[in-house]
Amino acid sequence: MPVETGPWKVACFDLDGTLVRGTSTSQHIADLLGHGAVIQDLEDKWHRGQISNRDFANAEARYFAGLPLSRLSTLLDDLPLIDGIPETVAALRDRGIYPIISTVAWRFAARVISERFGFADTSGVEMSVDHAGCLTGRVERHFEEGDKISFVKAHCQRHGVSMSQAIAIGDGRSDIPLFGEVGFAVALNATPQAKAAASLSVDTNWLPEILRVVPDL
Repeated sequence: MPVETGPWKVACFDLDGTLVRGTSTSQHIADLLGHGAVIQDLEDKWHRGQISNRDFANAEARYFAGLPLSRLSTLLDDLPLIDGIPETVAALRDRGIYPIISTVAWRFAARVISERFGFADTSGVEMSVDHAGCLTGRVERHFEEGDKISFVKAHCQRHGVSMSQAIAIGDGRSDIPLFGEVGFAVALNATPQAKAAASLSVDTNWLPEILRVVPDL
């Protein structure tokens, strides 16, 4: 029996603050590597709008120099995540919807989560890797809030769908521009500003709740 699908074809999930709860990928890794106070200060400044994501990445990048990519999965083993990610990804795929991660965090960290749970693609700030498979501490490509729109548009174009067929799920500052470009936006455990920009808001630690509130899903 064929799966019945609604109008949605892409579901875009923010990472830090949305899939990751109570911390961020950068803060989690920094706490384990011993420079947590530095990242906490940078994150506070970013949330206050005092620095851009470019500023953040440039300041943080050097702390990753020499870190083997192969170690990242271990460092992120205990990353606190919202409950129900596997169930949500499976349900979306069953409905013919591509789940992707649209984040301004480091792409190498986002890729670990993407591969762990079966997301189709991920965005993020990119860092070069040396011949030994270690991060160099040099930013290769910056990624700002507005770049989320370009990333999702490119994904939609590759699959022959429109932005109006995309859902965005996020919690804060970096999600607001994308909320205005997609067909439906869910502010999940979000800031007041993100809630005001979204189609609706949900406060829950059970991700599959979004399957109930998005129309025609």
